[in-house]
Amino acid sequence: MENKEFSAVKTQKKLFRFNITDVFLIIVIIAAASVLIYIVTGTGLLSGGEEVTILYTIEMGLVRNEFLPAINKIMPGDKITDSVRSYDIGEIQQVRISAGMVDATNRTKGIVERKPHPDHSRVLITVKAKAKREGNAETYLVNGRLKMAGVQMYFSTPHFMGYGMCIEIEEITEE
Repeated sequence: MENKEFSAVKTQKKLFRFNITDVFLIIVIIAAASVLIYIVTGTGLLSGGEEVTILYTIEMGLVRNEFLPAINKIMPGDKITDSVRSYDIGEIQQVRISAGMVDATNRTKGIVERKPHPDHSRVLITVKAKAKREGNAETYLVNGRLKMAGVQMYFSTPHFMGYGMCIEIEEITEE
């Protein structure tokens, strides 16, 4: 009789007990969910930032003058896209070309002077885009990608492909 009772106790299912593996799995699941939430909200997919219109300026710095015929084909109204990820980053408003200047040390006077760099020009491209304001007043998302002063960007237009540095951003009111 005792054997039957003993075997009946053995065949009963044990209640679930927590062990270290279960705790580790729960921590991994919570961490993965947290990273996913951070990525989705951090890239602007769910962020409810206010939509504004911005003008930002891309400085190409010193460009060899042999590229100027292609740069002169860039017209206001042309679309500009990110050449790395192929997403729209706005519409060109203005292209300005000026003499390329460099800082040179004048050893006889002991000062640094600004002088024209031979056969080079400075190119500034002003772009208008719809953007979402990110936390900082000078940080914006254009098609989910960060735009702020000091960020290098690779771009393409219908007639030219290049890179430059975003040097200025301002919000504008559309008329």
